[in-house]
Amino acid sequence: MAIRTKSRDRNRWRKTYPRFRKEPSPEMVTDGKVVLDAAIVEFNNQDSKVVTFKNYYSNGTPSVTVSPMGDMSDVNVFISSISMSGVPSSGGRQISITIETSTAITGLIHVQVMEV
Repeated sequence: MAIRTKSRDRNRWRKTYPRFRKEPSPEMVTDGKVVLDAAIVEFNNQDSKVVTFKNYYSNGTPSVTVSPMGDMSDVNVFISSISMSGVPSSGGRQISITIETSTAITGLIHVQVMEV
């Protein structure tokens, strides 16, 4: 089942006609449950790091994306393991991922976790 999302301007939701229009205030609206988590992980001459996220995921393993930030053209970044912990009856499980690189780096890595 696909989840549809759309962007909506909160300041145009009500029909008011002021003399000057307010600046747009966008919001994302979905027709289903979406859990998003993002982090920026700092590597200091390291090639592996474990990151634990605080959101709860209930429908199995979520989609995880990692990407380097900046000028790291000779480095591969990948996920070596994903583990879930917690009791499902409490609303889901927390996720921990292990990020590895092809060589020891000093820089930032962006991590995005999404469950639809």
